[in-house]
Amino acid sequence: MTRRIYQGHGQAWVGLLLLSMGCSGGGSGEAPSVVQWPQGTVLVCAGDPIRADEVDPIAEALKPLGPKFTQPHLRRLALTNVRLPLAAGRAQGGPERREKARADAEAFSRSTRESDLLPAGHAPRGGAVEMVEGSQDTLGVSLWVLVQGLEVGSWSDVAELPGQFVVVRLDERDGNAQPQRERFTLQVAAFLYVQEPASLPAAALESTLVVVDPAWEPLVPGFWRYRMRTLDSDR
Repeated sequence: MTRRIYQGHGQAWVGLLLLSMGCSGGGSGEAPSVVQWPQGTVLVCAGDPIRADEVDPIAEALKPLGPKFTQPHLRRLALTNVRLPLAAGRAQGGPERREKARADAEAFSRSTRESDLLPAGHAPRGGAVEMVEGSQDTLGVSLWVLVQGLEVGSWSDVAELPGQFVVVRLDERDGNAQPQRERFTLQVAAFLYVQEPASLPAAALESTLVVVDPAWEPLVPGFWRYRMRTLDSDR
């Protein structure tokens, strides 16, 4: 299968994710090795395999923002707003910081099951609870998608957003008929594993992208593909 590999500007990634290194010694005759991505992988950003079944629930949740949006466009929005920044954050934060943030978020989540109310200003291990109010523009796409499935007064399970794990309580929603204008009041306990999660969409533009399923290549906007540049179209 032909796979396209893109390289972000300024990265020292050349060769790390090449699917076939072809570095055998002279005359060795060894067949080049091929990376086997997990089943269902369509893209790999910054070494993080992305499956279609991860992207499509996000795309489905975004439908109310544009009822006439096509599935390819919804997938494109899900990739650029959520899944590619998530991959960039995982690479930037590293496994140890990410697992520490996850463990703290899980400990906090357990505490929410032991108490119906969380006092304002309570500081859980490794994070802080913040009151967040606003519509989709204020919340951001990834948090807005998360709260769509919550009931008022309930805490979410631990969820991973770009650069952080969160546990969210939905306190109010005003029920505006226009989804992009509906206002929410939330309590958000955030456990960061990168310093500036808001910077991750830009960081994703500097990441390496491997197109495993050619049908998904057009779903990455041309500007992103231009910024990432083609390294090797034969691997």
